Amino acid sequence: MAIKKFLSRESLKNRLKCRGLIFKDDELNKVLVEQNYYSLFNGFENLFLDTLNPKIYKNITLDDFKAVYSFDKRFSNIIFSRLNKVEEKLKTSIAYHFSKRHCTMLNDTMQYTNKSNFMDPSDTNTSSVTYCPYSLNYPFVNEQNKKIYSKFADFILFKPFYLTNLIDRNDHIDMKFYQSKKYIAPANVAVYRDIHKIPHKNVAVPFWVSIETLTFGETVRLLHYLQDDVLEDVLSDFKLKKSKRSEFLNMMDFLLCLRNNCAHTSVINHFTTPTYYKVNSNVVKAFSLNPQKHYGYQDSKLSLFDVLKILGYFESLIELKQLMKKFFYSNHRRMGHLAGNKLNQKLLKRMGCSNYGQWKTMLSGKMQYTL
Repeated sequence: MAIKKFLSRESLKNRLKCRGLIFKDDELNKVLVEQNYYSLFNGFENLFLDTLNPKIYKNITLDDFKAVYSFDKRFSNIIFSRLNKVEEKLKTSIAYHFSKRHCTMLNDTMQYTNKSNFMDPSDTNTSSVTYCPYSLNYPFVNEQNKKIYSKFADFILFKPFYLTNLIDRNDHIDMKFYQSKKYIAPANVAVYRDIHKIPHKNVAVPFWVSIETLTFGETVRLLHYLQDDVLEDVLSDFKLKKSKRSEFLNMMDFLLCLRNNCAHTSVINHFTTPTYYKVNSNVVKAFSLNPQKHYGYQDSKLSLFDVLKILGYFESLIELKQLMKKFFYSNHRRMGHLAGNKLNQKLLKRMGCSNYGQWKTMLSGKMQYTL
């Protein structure tokens, strides 16, 4: 595939006209100013092309592209809102259960920055405070968990200037509000240092405040480092047992992939997980997933349909079902039943399942999953 050179808006208009797209000049001019050509046209053209070589549209209008583009954005926004709810619950649960065990006293406020209160996935020494009972058989250490497994000490909470950066880079965290004469920072926790590198050992920010500044990716990584007693309580909040640790962590991997796609405003109907993200076989079985085989032996690369099954385990997706129903009906009205149905089928297939009935069942929450 050749590198494409820059084209003026007028050239882009002529290209679309030559391909048979039906449009009004003023409407297309407005679209080309307000929306990215690649996202709107290249992102959806395969849904509409009558022939690929040459690329020709047959009875396709600018409104058809705008409708699919709008649907994709709204679909993505709903997914993003559900993922945000999972993230919020996850952070709330981690902060509460960790603090309950390690931060109950004022002087222990910053114990969440003490590596000794966590589990190092690569630590095989049974006498070590950071010993991990899963270290010898830790999952996916050469794939998505490689950095998590081998770079424990580099995690953001354990950085020497964590508290300094937390306060200095977040305007809503006012150092004056988090000072106390009764607090004296103990050994092995983060300490605030001012611009002159002078330590202020009377400053501490509670975990339930600081955890809100972590990204979803950092939060998922943190899950791997939680000691069993803390993680067991977190899992309980999600109605899972400690024995499902690996499955839960793997499910979070794919919600993270989906969240990144939504956050970067990428076209959602194109979504698939990266091939280097492997899938736990128990997760495949529990959710009846259809991963691709990467290099012939490990399950990887899930479709949007499959990852939504995982998201649906945690949050209701009924709003997606309602949006899809309205969109499909509008396609029939705008394009006619045959053309509208053809578009709907292409879109479903691209998202991972061509069976509309299965989509409705999944989005309604009627599929039963047993982990």
